[in-house]
Amino acid sequence: MDKISSSFLDKLIKTVRSFNLLAWGERVVVAVSGGVDSSVLLFSLYELRHYLGISIACASFDHKIRPDSGQDVIFIKDLCKNLSIPFYFGSGDVKLYAKENKLNLEETARILRYNFLLKTARDFNAPKIAVAHHSDDFAENVIMRLITGAGAGAISGFQAKYGQVIRPLINHSKSEIIEFADKNSIKFTEDFTNKDTKILRNFVRLNILPSFKSVNPSFLNTVRNTAEILKKDDDFIEKISFKIFKEIAEPVNNGKIYFKKKDLLKLDDPVLYRILKLSILEIYKYNPKDEYSFFIKKPIIYYNNFKAFIELIKSGKPNAFFYIGKFIEVGNEYDNIFIGYTASEGSFSFKSVKFNLAESIENKESNAASRYNKYEYLIEKIPPSLITSLKIKIKEINKTFSIESVNESDSAEIINKITKKELNFKPESVYFDYDKIRFPITIRNFIEGDRFVPLGMKDAKKLKEYFIDKKVPIKVRRIIPIILFGGKIAWVSLNEICDCIKITEFTKNVGIMRIE
Repeated sequence: MDKISSSFLDKLIKTVRSFNLLAWGERVVVAVSGGVDSSVLLFSLYELRHYLGISIACASFDHKIRPDSGQDVIFIKDLCKNLSIPFYFGSGDVKLYAKENKLNLEETARILRYNFLLKTARDFNAPKIAVAHHSDDFAENVIMRLITGAGAGAISGFQAKYGQVIRPLINHSKSEIIEFADKNSIKFTEDFTNKDTKILRNFVRLNILPSFKSVNPSFLNTVRNTAEILKKDDDFIEKISFKIFKEIAEPVNNGKIYFKKKDLLKLDDPVLYRILKLSILEIYKYNPKDEYSFFIKKPIIYYNNFKAFIELIKSGKPNAFFYIGKFIEVGNEYDNIFIGYTASEGSFSFKSVKFNLAESIENKESNAASRYNKYEYLIEKIPPSLITSLKIKIKEINKTFSIESVNESDSAEIINKITKKELNFKPESVYFDYDKIRFPITIRNFIEGDRFVPLGMKDAKKLKEYFIDKKVPIKVRRIIPIILFGGKIAWVSLNEICDCIKITEFTKNVGIMRIE
C-alpha cells in the first residue's frame, strides 16, 4: 500500500473529526459487500486504525439474491484473513422474507442487513457501524426521495452519523473512490444487479445523476449545500414540534400513542407532519423486535401517508384508519387519534383489559379487507356440578372464559348490595342470576345482526348500535367474547349483561362470569 493517496485519507480523517464519527479506543464494525466502495472503506480504516486509535472488524451479509453471491463471501473472508481482521458473516433469504412480509426487495434487504449489523456490533462490542455511502449515494438518495415523495427531513438526505451508523466516505465522490482503488490495486467484486435499471436506485445512478452532472459539474456539492439548508429548517421546526408533542401526546399504551383530535386540529400542517414522525420514533422505544428496529427507528413519511393523516384528523367518521408500511397503523377512535404498531405487532386495550392479537384486523367500513380471527366455542348441557369450575380457553385472543356459582352466604350479600346499587362492577367480570343459565352456552365474537336487551332496557337493540353509542373501537368489537345462553346474548363481555339475566330481589342463586 505504498501508493496510498494521502489526500484521500486526509479527507477521510477530516470527515471523521468534523462529524465526531470515531473516538480513540473505539471498536467499529465495517459493513463490506465486496464492492469497490466498501472494499475501499475497509482498506482505508485498516490503514488508519493506529492513527485513529480504533479496532475494526468486517461484517458481510449475503442477501441470497444472486446465485453467485457466495463467491463474494469467499473473497471478503480471504481479504480479512490477509489483513488479520475479525470476519463476521450472516445471510438471509431476502426474496422469501419479502414475499412473506409483503415488502419490496430493497426494503427487506435493508431490514435484514441492518439487523445483522446491529447484532454483530453487539457481539464485537462495537459502538459504531461504518457503511460506505459516499456523496454520489447522497445525491441519489435525495433524488429518489423527490421522485417517491417525502418531507424536508427525508429530502435532506442521510447523515454522516445516525445512531450507531457512521459514514466516513460521505464527503468522497464515487470517482475519488474508484481512483483510490485503482492507484492502490485494491481488489473488489462486481454485482451485476447494480446495472439493472428496473431498480429505481440504479436508474437514478446510471441515467438521472449523470445528466444532472453534465448540466452542473458541481451538482454533488449543490445537493449537499441545499440539503444542509433543508436540514437546518427541518431541525428548527422539529424542535418546536417536539415541545408541542410532549404537551399533547398521551403516554405510550400497548404500543400506541393517543392524541385528542381537537388538539391536532389546532396545529399547522408542518407541525402535524413532525407529530406523526415523532410518534413513530417514540413507539419505537417500546418495540421488542430487533428485526424491525432499524426500519422503524428512522421513519420516512411519504406525502400520501401525510395526506391520509390530515384527512383522518378532519374526518368525522369513527374507526377509520390506514397503514404506514407494514408495521405502523394510524387510526381514528371517535374523539381520539392513535398512532402505533399494527395489531399483529403489538396489543391494544379497551378499559382495563388487554388483548394480544394473532392477526391484524381491518375495518370493512374503510374499504379494506376484513381480516380477523373468527371463533366459536359451544358448551352443551352438562351437570351443574361441573359448571362451578368451568373454564374455556379462547386461544384466538389468548383469554380464558370462566363461569361458576357463588356460595349461598356470599350470594345473599351480593344480591343485597346489587339491589341497593352498592356494588361496583368490573368490565372483566359480572354477577348474574345463576338460575337463568340456558344451554347451549356459546362463546364467540361479534356477528353482524346481533341483538340483545341491555341492562335496564325492555326492548332489544342491535349490538352494532350499542357499540357505536358506547364508542367501542371497531377492532375491539370484532374480537371481544359474546356469551350466549340458549342462543340469546347474555353478556357482551367487558361491557354489559342482558337484562334477562340480571340479579333482582327474586334471585336465589348468583353466578359469576369472567374473562381473564
